[in-house]
Amino acid sequence: MQSVRLDDIDKEILRILQKEGRISNKDLAERINLTTTPTLERVRRLEREGVISGYEAKVNPETIDLRLNAFVTITLSAHRLRLLDEFTSAVKAIPEILACYNTTGDGDFLLHIVAKDVEDYESIMRTKLATLPDVQRMYTSIVLNVIKEQTNIPIP
Repeated sequence: MQSVRLDDIDKEILRILQKEGRISNKDLAERINLTTTPTLERVRRLEREGVISGYEAKVNPETIDLRLNAFVTITLSAHRLRLLDEFTSAVKAIPEILACYNTTGDGDFLLHIVAKDVEDYESIMRTKLATLPDVQRMYTSIVLNVIKEQTNIPIP
């Protein structure tokens, strides 16, 4: 995807919307010192150009009994295109995997997984992760304490 040129007002809109995604257009317009029509046009342009890719509610996983976070490094045994496609398709179908990153270093992929507890994670590992195609090795790190976690991207 190509970079989009942003002026200072666009950047301020992004900063505000990342923190307050449910802010009304009227309140947003007041905060950036524009009227509502040009503010709405700017937001729609940012959406159309893919700068804003969506809106969502951030759910606290502990409140729905998902208290365990695990990061799993996956090493594949081969790197054939067909097998990579099968692996990535299978990963996308597992709802407990919040994120999957193709990485350099010791492993090929890093997965972020949520589970109720260690027993639940073990079940996910045995019934879902162990069935992923072409996996040679899996290393799991369990999160003990979250020091920092943010979804807001710094706007330069």
